[in-house]
Amino acid sequence: MSIEAAPPNRRRNILLTGGRAPCTLELARAFHAAGHRVLVAESARRHLCRVSRAVEQSFAVPPPNGETASFLEALEAIVTREGVDVLIPTCEEIFFVAKGLERLKRHCAVWAAPIEELGELHNKWRFAALARRLGLSVPETRLIANREEWLAYAEGQRSEESLVLKPVYSRFASRVLFLSSNDSAAQRRQILSRVMPDLSPEAPWVAQRRIEGRHLATYSIAYEGELVAHGAYPCRYRIGQGATVYFEPIRHEPSLEWVRKLVKAIGFTGQIAFDFIEEEGGGLYALECNPRATSGVHLFGGNAGLVQAFLQPEALRSAGVLVEPAGQAGSMLTVPMLAAGLSGIRSLRQLRGWAKDFHAARDAVFHRTDMGPAIEQLRVLREAWRTGKTHGISLTEATTIDLEWNGEP
Repeated sequence: MSIEAAPPNRRRNILLTGGRAPCTLELARAFHAAGHRVLVAESARRHLCRVSRAVEQSFAVPPPNGETASFLEALEAIVTREGVDVLIPTCEEIFFVAKGLERLKRHCAVWAAPIEELGELHNKWRFAALARRLGLSVPETRLIANREEWLAYAEGQRSEESLVLKPVYSRFASRVLFLSSNDSAAQRRQILSRVMPDLSPEAPWVAQRRIEGRHLATYSIAYEGELVAHGAYPCRYRIGQGATVYFEPIRHEPSLEWVRKLVKAIGFTGQIAFDFIEEEGGGLYALECNPRATSGVHLFGGNAGLVQAFLQPEALRSAGVLVEPAGQAGSMLTVPMLAAGLSGIRSLRQLRGWAKDFHAARDAVFHRTDMGPAIEQLRVLREAWRTGKTHGISLTEATTIDLEWNGEP
């Protein structure tokens, strides 16, 4: 079934997965406001979309990475029983949806690329290699897959180099290590030794030249190699080195052209997001790719064009229309934005800037006609805290423990 098989004005049945994510809630509200019936499938007991007035029904499904076959069976049952027209995965469950792509596509349109294509983009080493083959700029990157390679690399690594070290599969910058040119030899050896216990051919790391500059992120929707929606935002407020929590749209032509060239070269269809760094002199480098929804969805707010990008991408492509978040106010995740302010402010000037941005932005979760998710997020955090304590992992890692895909067949 094609995405535009039905008349454009017909009410569609939309199934979203990943109902725990604020970006999924944003999409649910957008589709609901456009008059469509919104359903959500989620494996977490508590999640934001469960209590949203924009969602007609929320279905509990098995954990994607622990019970993949049962997860796909549950999705197929929902799709057929509820007459779903369009299935849109949002978080890392997309990799497991992709494993059942041909099966699900028999019943509805599915916004997911094939698993091999997603895997190449998600893997930090394979993505960097792909970008280089396409003539697109990425930092110098080296794959390190075993102890011997790591020792040889550490021995030959120049002390004047600054590096970023990270697993090829990771999220939220939760395991990123930095080697600074100012570090002593002893400090560098200590940092390098922290990688050794986790290193294997099945779980390799990358060493990437560290580039100083402004961090940017993009979020796009592509259809058969053409962009139909795109937004960019500076990463101004973050929790540590992790995800951005403030989303202010900017017009940034270099990143737009970078993304446009990649999706065209590989003929990509789906949601796709990139992290960039822009040097002071203007050089732009892509650091990594997320071939799924990200918080960049918040750039569009209630923009009806975002819904059109999902339901009528061929019409937008034919008309040469690119949906952008022009004129949209900034958005934020309020609780982490407060934490970012408390941890990152170092001067009165920074405090004033943060306060101005805080008061200017809308809360991406709170809505006066849909209060349930704002209350539910506290329960979600409590569940994540319990999961993290049980498994000895961070709060952010706990939020995706049942969704993560790390290249498993």
